[in-house]
Amino acid sequence: MLRFVRRDTEGDSMASIIDYVRGTTDSFAERGLSRVDSLIFSWLAYVRYPDDSPVRSREGQPLREAFGFGGLTGMTAPLHGPRETEALLEALAESPRFKDVIASLHYEKSSKVEEQQFAAICFLLPDGLGTYVAYRGTDNTLIGWKEDFNMAFSAAVPAQVTAGAYVLLAAETFAGPLYAGGHSKGGNLAVYATLKCGDGVRSRIVRCFSHDGPGLSEACTADPAWPATAALVDKTVPEESIIGLIFEGREIPLVIVRSSNPGLLQHAPFSWEIEGTDFDIQRAVSYDAYKTGKRINSWLKTMDGAGRERFVEILYKLVQASGEVTFSGLSSSLENGSLSLMLQKLDNMSDEDRGFFTDRLSDLVATILLGPAPKKAVTPAEKVAAASDRIDDATARFNDRLAEIDRLAGL
Repeated sequence: MLRFVRRDTEGDSMASIIDYVRGTTDSFAERGLSRVDSLIFSWLAYVRYPDDSPVRSREGQPLREAFGFGGLTGMTAPLHGPRETEALLEALAESPRFKDVIASLHYEKSSKVEEQQFAAICFLLPDGLGTYVAYRGTDNTLIGWKEDFNMAFSAAVPAQVTAGAYVLLAAETFAGPLYAGGHSKGGNLAVYATLKCGDGVRSRIVRCFSHDGPGLSEACTADPAWPATAALVDKTVPEESIIGLIFEGREIPLVIVRSSNPGLLQHAPFSWEIEGTDFDIQRAVSYDAYKTGKRINSWLKTMDGAGRERFVEILYKLVQASGEVTFSGLSSSLENGSLSLMLQKLDNMSDEDRGFFTDRLSDLVATILLGPAPKKAVTPAEKVAAASDRIDDATARFNDRLAEIDRLAGL
């Protein structure tokens, strides 16, 4: 069954990660690295650092210098929530807790040929307390989104392979404890890197954080090192999480975070609410989110790897027909003719490809709205799986009711 962790916390009224940075004065020596700190470092992996920035070197640069002298607009403009990000960077530069953290070894790569979008950066905690390896999640490029979809059929996408190599570089470069983490796809990369880094490096990893990141493929979770890896993972997802439930297995308990945004917009870290020095932890994801995530995973299982790859490649060809190269550009252009170009591309495909794509897309919509088609359990394994699914469903419904009681009671 899916396991949910609820931890009661005591502290101040609700706040964002910006408020947390502004209000935190204790050092990492006084209070160790937390999952809130992890989300902040994970978000810093999205920042566009100048080509000549010292953070790209081994020596690096303290955050008070990296973010303390203005010129932040160019570093934050491409991001979701640029104003919030700029406010966060300014707060970090002045924070007693964060200002002396050194940003180092920044690396990024984007390749249309390899269908790879990757970036990572290390944060050295003061007094040799450890190094946090932060992986960037999906950016605004369609190549980045294509690589995400490739995870549905590939044992390892290029960004995952690069993530594994990067953590080895970090371990070789810096002594002491290691932490790994990321938001969205960055969380997936952190878990993958922890899985593939080898026993020696993994023994140095104190914690691996995944903030609403999709899970790993079945091929990865069949790796002999998976149990040791899963034991290191601290996974946070918002109440209405969908992305963080894709490919999610039963080995990792989910820490549920209250968000000030509705629905899919809860994926944005600036909406995650903080109570004291931790997130405002909730009882469970909503039943609707649980149901949708489970149904998407069920739909994925109706196709083998070749079928998933075929669906993704056709979808990407349709998107390419729009002429856009960014997700935001695609979204804004749908009302201005790009949708008709995509439909024209679909019409010009072979009958076989068009039929395959429309059938699978119809199956996805029907599965999300109505659930998977009923299948009678015949073998003992199928009967056990069906019983487990019923227990999961009942547990999710029960937790959803308890969460509603919590909200009504003001908890």
